[in-house]
Amino acid sequence: MASPPALLLLLLLAAAAAPLMQPSQAVDPVSTYCASNFTSPATQASITQVLAALVPRASSSYYATATAGGGASAIWGLAQCRGDVPASDCALCISAAANTAASTCRGQADARVWYDYCFLRYDNADFLGLPDTGVEIILINTMNASDPAAFDRAERKLMARVAQDAGEPGNGGLARETDKFGGDGTTIYGLGWCTKDITAADCGLCVAQAVAELPNYCRFRRGCRVLYSSCMARYETYPFFFPVTGADDADDHDGEYQKIIVHHH
Repeated sequence: MASPPALLLLLLLAAAAAPLMQPSQAVDPVSTYCASNFTSPATQASITQVLAALVPRASSSYYATATAGGGASAIWGLAQCRGDVPASDCALCISAAANTAASTCRGQADARVWYDYCFLRYDNADFLGLPDTGVEIILINTMNASDPAAFDRAERKLMARVAQDAGEPGNGGLARETDKFGGDGTTIYGLGWCTKDITAADCGLCVAQAVAELPNYCRFRRGCRVLYSSCMARYETYPFFFPVTGADDADDHDGEYQKIIVHHH
């Protein structure tokens, strides 16, 4: 497990997504990662073919992989929507992710794009089936809980359940948990999900690693996300996954996420 001082940190200011589940969460990227410069037209052609194959397939079935080219110009790709989102939002998200990858990472053969509702990746190395936690993105809520110590205990118990659920084969790599906290009845919402190319056991391990990072960066915070290329873990004090339950759609969540920390290890 990496420690923050030992890592290369890239600090970006970012506006938060609105708490209400709107189309913007399908079309606004959370973060991108680009690497592996290239100049070969054949590699670009492979990327174009992979994206053209991924968009319709993943939009209709929520998950797709694709390959194109050979030798030095070979490209592998994956696109996936979160299993709980509506089909229309899935299609919007995959299309937006493909456009973002093609534009933001043009000239680079390793592209990864994270959205609230979907994830898309292509690479010039075959990553399919291999759990990948080498790129880590943490989004930190700048607001502390009203009863930090008690909140932290409740959040840790909740996210431990999320990690356990994520590793259950019957859950399809998607775990959602909620729990009431404190006398005011605040609900904590927890989520974990994985790309479908990895096994259920690897999914559980991946989400558990993400959950283990939460206290390193977000102790006492009202919300946090840890994103990897194979999985993610997130908790909030407002509903951010489907189906929406309760009446916690407060208007005071805008702007809470002000920092994105990206590091590679």
